[in-house]
Amino acid sequence: MSNNAGVQNAFTHDNTTTYYFHVSLDAFEGALARFSQAFTHPLLSESCAKREINAVDSEFKGLLQCDDMKLRQIKKSLACSDHPYSYFYAGNLETLRSDGLAKQVQSLFSNHYSADRMKLSVVSSHSISQIVEWVVSMFSGIQRCEPASQQPAKHPLCKDVLGKLIYYQTNEQCYKMDVEFPLPDIQPLYKTAPATYYSSLLEYKGPGSLYEMLVQAELIVDIASHVAYPYYNGFNMFTVQFALSKNGYQHYSMVLNAMFAYFQMLGEKGPQEKYFNELVAKQKLECASESQIIPDLFCTSVSMAMCNRYLCPWDILTSSASYYDASLISQFIQYFTPDTCQAFIGGPDHPEFSLDSYEPYFKTPYCIRKLEISQDAAKLCSSPLTYRFSLPVHNPYMPRQLDIVGTLDSDKNTPTLLQKSDLMEIWHKLDNQYLAPYGNVNLLILLPDVQSSIKDQAVADVLEKYINKDLAKVSSDANAAGMEFTITSKPGSLLIMVSGISESQPLLLNTILEKIRALKVSKHAYDRAVSDTKLMYQDMRLKQPFEQLQDLETTQFAQLPAFYPTELENTPVTMADVQAKVDSIFAQTYSKLLVNGNFSEKHAIDIATMVRQTIGSKPLSTTRHTPANQVRIKPGHYVYQTTAADLETTNNAVRVNIYCGSDSNHKDAVIIDLLVSLISRPFFSQLRTQEQLGYTVQAYSESHDNGSIAIVFCIQGEANPLYLTMRINQFIKEIRQRIAACSMEDFKQLVEASKMLRIRVPNDVGFESMRFWMQIETGIYNFGVREHKIKLLDGLQQHELLERRMEWKLV
Repeated sequence: MSNNAGVQNAFTHDNTTTYYFHVSLDAFEGALARFSQAFTHPLLSESCAKREINAVDSEFKGLLQCDDMKLRQIKKSLACSDHPYSYFYAGNLETLRSDGLAKQVQSLFSNHYSADRMKLSVVSSHSISQIVEWVVSMFSGIQRCEPASQQPAKHPLCKDVLGKLIYYQTNEQCYKMDVEFPLPDIQPLYKTAPATYYSSLLEYKGPGSLYEMLVQAELIVDIASHVAYPYYNGFNMFTVQFALSKNGYQHYSMVLNAMFAYFQMLGEKGPQEKYFNELVAKQKLECASESQIIPDLFCTSVSMAMCNRYLCPWDILTSSASYYDASLISQFIQYFTPDTCQAFIGGPDHPEFSLDSYEPYFKTPYCIRKLEISQDAAKLCSSPLTYRFSLPVHNPYMPRQLDIVGTLDSDKNTPTLLQKSDLMEIWHKLDNQYLAPYGNVNLLILLPDVQSSIKDQAVADVLEKYINKDLAKVSSDANAAGMEFTITSKPGSLLIMVSGISESQPLLLNTILEKIRALKVSKHAYDRAVSDTKLMYQDMRLKQPFEQLQDLETTQFAQLPAFYPTELENTPVTMADVQAKVDSIFAQTYSKLLVNGNFSEKHAIDIATMVRQTIGSKPLSTTRHTPANQVRIKPGHYVYQTTAADLETTNNAVRVNIYCGSDSNHKDAVIIDLLVSLISRPFFSQLRTQEQLGYTVQAYSESHDNGSIAIVFCIQGEANPLYLTMRINQFIKEIRQRIAACSMEDFKQLVEASKMLRIRVPNDVGFESMRFWMQIETGIYNFGVREHKIKLLDGLQQHELLERRMEWKLV
């Protein structure tokens, strides 16, 4: 696979396991044959089963501090014990270490990997007849097992567990509440999707919404809702998630009463066909062009959709709502009542309760109380609660037409600098490959101030939280119209990135800029932003050790100081600080704008004109038009170390960076790519598969803003970090032998695989935009380098890998 620009992987849900791969077109038949034999002639050897125990255990231990995983297992442990839903969803040494493990694995395969229970999806540019011929010949040997045991008729959330309130302890320093309702099997209802209809209404953040009311009452920070898993057979669950404020934690029943009052309003108003049609339109927009779909993800989603035995064949490729059934939607609301739910409240401490029970696998402390919903929600308003709510209003961003601007043109593959002035540079790239109604608008606004103190960083972080919360309603409408945006505030810049359906992106960007410009900081919103920022700093301590090393390595390049979460958390930021930042944010600027996708040059110029008029700033000094240079690597051997931020983690991590080239030297970059292709699989096989040093074992290349390229070796596991370092260093010493041992045929395959990766068109406009934007943002332009590197590959000789001398730095 690696020799043919391919990857393969697998993942497991409660009742499904999905295996997938993608590979170059020429190697597809051979890869498909090998893939099929995993199911027609699996080895399932005892040695392999035992070898994977430590890997599974390492993955499990990496999740021990994850609150979402801990809550998931609490929910399972409290469900009906004779239902499969209640089983442990992961695995560890305790549950897997047994003499009969290999036989159990073989039994699982024999009893469940049956042809009638398997769904195969194949995506290829080969002809349909050729694909069918391969599939029939390769997969016909899959066995058919005895009929599977029937799923228990009862719901896993039986009456014994409903009406309960469960308090549990979190690692994150925040409060949250999950309210869970039992549902019947929703797979037969896919054409109307009533659960999706109510979920979208609960997540609406505009006037009259549940979100707006609870935020104004200072009870919640955010809200989300979803079904547990679309492909459960015979049952499902609907979950409403609240990110609670401290006040909301203390008055959780007010939140619950408001939610049920909102359900009451929805029941009284009845289903809304206009709103349903907007949901359908959004889903159609998401499927507007198959070329926008990443092939392996599309292939995976199709195979999973086929798990729905009620799905009509002609609905397999979309499987989205299409039929408005007012009666069905109206009846579905009966499942959302106070008598048919359970609530889980998580927090770092629960002083009024003794958490005297422990979930057996994650050891999470919790306690169970009776769920009592009082009537104190009436305190939120003087009039009946139901009258506070209203249905969503018209969405101004919903597109009305999906005209395609570009035409196919393989010769124009790089962005064009349309204009450059003392205020702005305007880059444009028309979509001439995907021909889909999508686009990306990236706007970087450089500001006079640069990061000089911890206070500057803290103010920028609070402002980012404030802006994003202030734009919550705009974000909700944008998402409903097939768009999304991110806003990142730093001491020296403001970055706005808009993506999705192209038609309304100019209007959305204009709204964002106008709201930022007119921003007046309120006490309530400021308090929320400060609280959210401190939670962010506290959660940063829960990063995995290998992620910490990534951050540590990044700070070694920056000329700007790095600040730790504890320092930032203890830095006071006042309302005046935030307002002063807002007032000065557009005083002097220099902007970099990239308009990419379904936009003409005129569209790009119009967007730029709108940005200049809305910002209305004076020019910024030319010395700030490009980012500050990053630290250059000096030859030598450097060691950095840090203590794991999460003191309860059992994992250590080591990261070795070998700085051995530069982006500006295209031949360096080509050789490094080939070298990584040659060593990444042996590195994983030796240190992960054979030696079982950890679940996270990676070897890859990484480019930096200063143009340097590093080969990175990273391991996270429970072994002593000195030992992990020793094993990485030993592998590095053997690289030359691995190059020498590579046959001429294998070397040619590596070269061809590297060429395929470079020839391959990015999966969609978003991937293409990110590739261009990294160069525009840093001011290091290598737009046409791909074609040049392909030519270099054609003339590369194997001895050039051996002759490559590497400078290295140990992190």
